[in-house]
Amino acid sequence: MSFNAVHTLTGCLLNIEANADLDGWSRPPLLLLVQDQPAPTGAHSTRRQMRAVHLPLNDTRMGRYRAGRVDLLTDLAAALDIHQPVARPTLAACVDINLIADLLADPTPELRLLAWAVCYENVLVDSGEPHEIRRVDAVDTDRRSYQITRLRDEPHPVLSIDDQLDHDDIPAIRAGLARLVQTTSRPGRSTPTTS
Repeated sequence: MSFNAVHTLTGCLLNIEANADLDGWSRPPLLLLVQDQPAPTGAHSTRRQMRAVHLPLNDTRMGRYRAGRVDLLTDLAAALDIHQPVARPTLAACVDINLIADLLADPTPELRLLAWAVCYENVLVDSGEPHEIRRVDAVDTDRRSYQITRLRDEPHPVLSIDDQLDHDDIPAIRAGLARLVQTTSRPGRSTPTTS
């Protein structure tokens, strides 16, 4: 990805976290599909416009997954893989697989996947004290990972970008996002039929 695409994606993720902060705490997690396409400014323009589609997750139903979001991301990647069976009733109760399949099959010329992300709340235990945090984790098509973290009552989030996702100590949620990126960004990929 170009420097401009990474910069724009980073701004998009920061906006997602800022909007979540405006909505307040105790919100259900969001799965995000980030794509871009040529901007409608001219026939030979090199400018692109980005869209982040918010895919709500059913937080109540996610309790059926052993590891919550991590297992959900892995199962979703398997369900979207054209070589895997799609019938996963627990997954379908948590996220709209048909909507995702439609977004991935969008025939818009030069539409491309940029990243998958998830925005969620968690508890961080630091020095024996629990702290509520909100995170936005993302992985782009170059396997670069992004994490935005905001502690409750903190005025600003902290952003970290890791250009090398291929190491042994990556968090499981980013490994799940990387699997989603790998499954859904293959050249010539056709989207499975969901039912």
